[in-house]
Amino acid sequence: MVCENCLGLIFISIACFIISIILLRKYQEQENQFTLYMVLFFFLAGLGWLFWFLSTDLILNIYENVKGVLFLIGLVPQLILLIFVLTFYEISLSIRIGITVITILLTIIHLFFPFLRISTIVSTVIIISNIVLFVINWRKNKDLKSLFFSIGLTLILLGESLIFISRLIQGIFLILAAIVWLIAYSGLIEKLEE
Repeated sequence: MVCENCLGLIFISIACFIISIILLRKYQEQENQFTLYMVLFFFLAGLGWLFWFLSTDLILNIYENVKGVLFLIGLVPQLILLIFVLTFYEISLSIRIGITVITILLTIIHLFFPFLRISTIVSTVIIISNIVLFVINWRKNKDLKSLFFSIGLTLILLGESLIFISRLIQGIFLILAAIVWLIAYSGLIEKLEE
């Protein structure tokens, strides 16, 4: 069986690692809390996609055996996005912790009862809330990076929702998301705006 989404997985993984390095350098200069969240998101998302790629039939052929582990690895960057949104809207620390714990518990329940699709719903809510947040930030501050980040998240969400049709389609959406994010964080936007 051909690994239809492998190119997309490795492409977005590499893109995420590159972006996390770029943002880490920016964080070292400015020490902005939200930049740190983005560093963590891109690094952990890159790790998740890399592990998924390594588990495919193209490399280790263990995907079916480690699906639950990959699922938990994929949860971590989503938790970063969740904390990002809750922090941005200045939700109290106790509520942030409560929502994060509930999200983790719902994900664990999903592992035992996958037919309920609980985690799919939780992930979709987290991603859509981030898309909305970054679009609002783009409109308010004319920040093209926010727009491009939300476009990337939208492409990933679309790819995930179409994976049942074809993993190739998901792979294509991952590549498109990686390209959009690389354009956003490589400094190309700043050069175009000059």
